[in-house]
Amino acid sequence: METFSRFGNMFPPEEYMQHPYMLDRDPIQIADNLYYVGNLWCASHLIDTGDGLLLLDTPCTMNLPGLLGNIAKLGFNVTDVKHILISHAHTDHYGAVNALKAITGAKTYMGQIDAEDMHQPPEYLKKMNQSFGAYNEFFTPDVELEDGEHLVIGNTDIRCVVIPGHTRGTMAHFWETTVDGVPKKVGIYGGAGFGALSYSSLKNNAQPLALRKQFSESIRKVWDEEVDLMLGNHPFHNDVYQKGERVRAGEKDAFLDASEWKRFLGNLEEEYRTFLEMTEEEITEWFRESHLMEYYGLEKKDKEENRETVYQTAG
Repeated sequence: METFSRFGNMFPPEEYMQHPYMLDRDPIQIADNLYYVGNLWCASHLIDTGDGLLLLDTPCTMNLPGLLGNIAKLGFNVTDVKHILISHAHTDHYGAVNALKAITGAKTYMGQIDAEDMHQPPEYLKKMNQSFGAYNEFFTPDVELEDGEHLVIGNTDIRCVVIPGHTRGTMAHFWETTVDGVPKKVGIYGGAGFGALSYSSLKNNAQPLALRKQFSESIRKVWDEEVDLMLGNHPFHNDVYQKGERVRAGEKDAFLDASEWKRFLGNLEEEYRTFLEMTEEEITEWFRESHLMEYYGLEKKDKEENRETVYQTAG
């Protein structure tokens, strides 16, 4: 396995965690009614359903100002967010839910399995909330989604598929949008990092050993999905900013690639197989240092020590 991997330690350096606005970048229109409103670290996607805005994943609360700014830059009002859908129970994807709900009154949705962990959160989730700053809070979803259930809002019909591994109840989502009026199939794999699946991490986090096998099975579960436009729940999973640059340069179809879904899953599967063969010492060394700045070609000012939470989310 190469030293650098988009599925490895991609946490921001400490300077960026202390100054989260440094992660902010402008929003990107991906399709006719689909927008990227996240940051350099974590993805958030906005869908204009025609019956209110739907937000897929929130950042940590420290990144909430950037999210609100991006929604405003697109010409929307944050109070137009009527629905919030969360992919899985990791703080960097649900941390700002309660804060957003207080502002918008939005209805919230999450998979039933991960919602159970919200009701009686294990210790590692509590540690994650604390490590990512104030106001990252558990929430009780208004609707708990089952495997294969459809979430239909306005012009958008999202099929929710349970893909355990990254968490017990991570979900992938599939729906249809349009690009220049032409229907296109969208897919997003809800949690691709596997650092939390080392034996030591599973033991420390009191998570079932079965997750190691389920992670592989989940990749195969959605392997044959038809996806014209792949999204990532982190921007480095589908190179969203690089594609955005291509769009700004005049390439209208930069986000369309019907081969990307299987290419992404194949890469994930290959790296995960290698991970399973690594020793605990090799895993520790591999995750010791973040490669987020290397990925973006940004200067890394401070060489950081490995964060405790790396094994708990790992991208």
